[in-house]
Amino acid sequence: MTSSPSGPATGPTRFIDRFLIPLNIVFILWYALFSLSLIVPVALVMLVRYRGWEAGRFQPGIRRFIQFYGRSVIRLSWPLLRISVENRSVAQGVEPCIYILNHRSFMDVFFCGFLPGFQTVIAIKGWPFRLPVYNIFMRLAGYVNVEDNDPRAVSDKVARILRSGACLLFFPEGHRTKTGRLLPMRKGAFRFAAENRVPIVPVALEGTEYLGGYKSRLFTPCRVRMRFFPPLMAEGQSFTAIRDLQRKVENLYGRENLDQR
Repeated sequence: MTSSPSGPATGPTRFIDRFLIPLNIVFILWYALFSLSLIVPVALVMLVRYRGWEAGRFQPGIRRFIQFYGRSVIRLSWPLLRISVENRSVAQGVEPCIYILNHRSFMDVFFCGFLPGFQTVIAIKGWPFRLPVYNIFMRLAGYVNVEDNDPRAVSDKVARILRSGACLLFFPEGHRTKTGRLLPMRKGAFRFAAENRVPIVPVALEGTEYLGGYKSRLFTPCRVRMRFFPPLMAEGQSFTAIRDLQRKVENLYGRENLDQR
């Protein structure tokens, strides 16, 4: 596959460097104002549209709102952030499933708004559940804390989510890369996929390392490329089948030059 450019936007680099801090201040103020003005009214509209007061419909309405919010933040960040979404059609209608994303920036989670599965639950580490305001929506949406002290409770929750027809999103590296090197993937997402007989849909992000990632602690004007790959199924539930599925995904990312040594 031919790689298209991602990373810092072309243009007067010296000008960008000189005004990067003021640009970030403006972006943060815009983001705060946007969030405050959007969260309450749009959340209410979503709940009305999806009849959130009816049994079993409140949580789906919250999930749709979170994806709309993430997609809006990314789209309205133009021209600071330009995104190209490729090959999304291979994941259309693949529900339930488990999405796998590589991890380069804390902004990666906002790109969940471009996933085809509108009922997507994020499985994430425990610290975001302590963030004010965000933690309320995360709990309302039924997000999974993968650091829960009871592994059986995590497995049961994952199984219930997938049985309901919703999708899950995992960052199997567990941490943001600090060098560009793809970190070793943990087996949890692949084990859940095998146990629940659902496909893994690999998704590759390139360029987010310039959004508070390892190449720039500040938000730097950049292009982000988001690519979807065909679903992969585990050939059974054995340790070998789970390991083989994990290796397929790791090799896929390696072939796409995401592991920048």
